[in-house]
Amino acid sequence: MDRAHSTDGSSCTPAGISGISGYELDLNRAIDLIRKSGAQLVGLQAPEGLKRALPALARHIEEETEAKVIISGDPCFGACDVDMQLCGAVDIMLHLGHAELEEGPENVIFLEARMNEDLKEVTAKAAKVLKAKKVGVTTTIQHVHKLGQALDALKEHGIQASIGPSGGRIAEAGQVLGCNYSAARSLNVEEHLFIGTGRFHPLGIALATGKRVVIADPVTGEVSEIDTDPLLRRRFAAITCAMDAKRFAVLVSKKPGQKRMELAERIKTMGQAKGLEMFLVYLDNIEPDRLLNLGAEAAVSTACPRVALDDAAKYRIPILTPPEFEIMLGERKWEDYSFDEIE
Repeated sequence: MDRAHSTDGSSCTPAGISGISGYELDLNRAIDLIRKSGAQLVGLQAPEGLKRALPALARHIEEETEAKVIISGDPCFGACDVDMQLCGAVDIMLHLGHAELEEGPENVIFLEARMNEDLKEVTAKAAKVLKAKKVGVTTTIQHVHKLGQALDALKEHGIQASIGPSGGRIAEAGQVLGCNYSAARSLNVEEHLFIGTGRFHPLGIALATGKRVVIADPVTGEVSEIDTDPLLRRRFAAITCAMDAKRFAVLVSKKPGQKRMELAERIKTMGQAKGLEMFLVYLDNIEPDRLLNLGAEAAVSTACPRVALDDAAKYRIPILTPPEFEIMLGERKWEDYSFDEIE
């Protein structure tokens, strides 16, 4: 299915849909596709921040079409995290809030939720914190349609700004994902400006590029600089702790956008060559108790990088990314630490 979003900057979200204030969502196009396809059963899926809107959206779709709607209640962490069971049970699945990936079922319509915040003011504020004159600019899909405002603001402050190209998993120029920073890595710049909320993406940019990263949050208006040292200290500790383990679970995701079986098999072979007991574990949602019940003393996750980097505190055993496992085995130097990206 084609990606769905408003191209003229106007909101296509029907009035009265609660829980989605501040976003542009092209639901009208989705309803048109449902009508034309003759779908009888439609699935709805969204990340936690948009879930409250789903009951009202379901009612709206049922009022406007002849279809019945069922909502996915499972967690959703990205376009890579399509509810495959629900997808197989419905004629069309509407996946809200993320840009389409190349992987996945053909009956999924991705509805990108674009945010309305103006980027010019916060970018002008960030320009005073930037030290370089050649800067790469990145953001998430929620703000990518307004990157032109950011580039104009930087130009007014004498800063030469660039955005990386789309391609592969990256739907729009200048966009980054939590598992892919190719739009930042492709740029020949001195430092980076990330426009968006949260710290995981700018941490990923800093680790993937080795460059200074400034964050401009268009929601709060705050500007800050990312510091990778606390994360790297935690990751060094996790690697050190995993050195005492003898039984490693190699985690393979069932999610189409995260499944890396070939990499998992390579990790298993590498560990076995060092005398470790390695076993593959196939999972949908990775949870702490499931690993303990298998008797794993440590794990290597080939799923979303956030499992090891963002959720490490949830687990009573160390969980490493594939590059970190290579460091533990002595196949890679700590000085060559790299972010685990899914291409």
